[in-house]
Amino acid sequence: MSAAVSGDLRADGIEVRYGPVLAVRPVDLVLGPGQLIAVTGPSGAGKSSLLAALAGLVVPAAGTLSVAGRPIAGRDEAVASGIALIPQGNALLRVLTALENVAVPLVAARLPDARQRAEAALAAVGLDEAGGQLLEELSGGQQQRVAVARGLAERACYLLADEPTSELDAANRGRVMALLRAEADRGAGVLVATHDPDAAALCDAELRLDEGAASWAGRAGPEKTAESE
Repeated sequence: MSAAVSGDLRADGIEVRYGPVLAVRPVDLVLGPGQLIAVTGPSGAGKSSLLAALAGLVVPAAGTLSVAGRPIAGRDEAVASGIALIPQGNALLRVLTALENVAVPLVAARLPDARQRAEAALAAVGLDEAGGQLLEELSGGQQQRVAVARGLAERACYLLADEPTSELDAANRGRVMALLRAEADRGAGVLVATHDPDAAALCDAELRLDEGAASWAGRAGPEKTAESE
């Protein structure tokens, strides 16, 4: 959970399968420090599957994942390498308050400033006064902002955000995208899966998935960052 990034998050020929279903065709992707990249495509295109593989939650059927040249074989290694995930659906604990949800990974990492980080992250997403509320007392959009705050509080080297603005109004979509840009500005590599063209337009490049196949949409992506087969 450090802002220091010493290398790239690299996927070489990553392929994701669920039984006979090919969710992501072989993709080569390099996410470097300071980059903010959008992953777009229709529902079922493979966006969440790609992010899950990059986060170490899904074992690729083919290809390799590495950080600064070190292989990543699962979620524990991904976390140790500074990869944080803001999952679609939030994955928050309903029995905890907003502040407790944000602080959970920080406490697990035994950080002495866990509470201060969590409070600062909630304030950044505009929920500083909601920290003591249980999750079930918050709206869907507020819950989504809590999930974003949890990802921000980790101060990860690589932040993977899966549809982080899907339930937000225009003002909060802009707020969240500005915060993700700030993460890139501090040196993190940020990958955002989104179906929102306005959010994608705020990114440095856009990787489009269509039935699991990747291609750069609208504009050229970072040199040699991704290819589709």
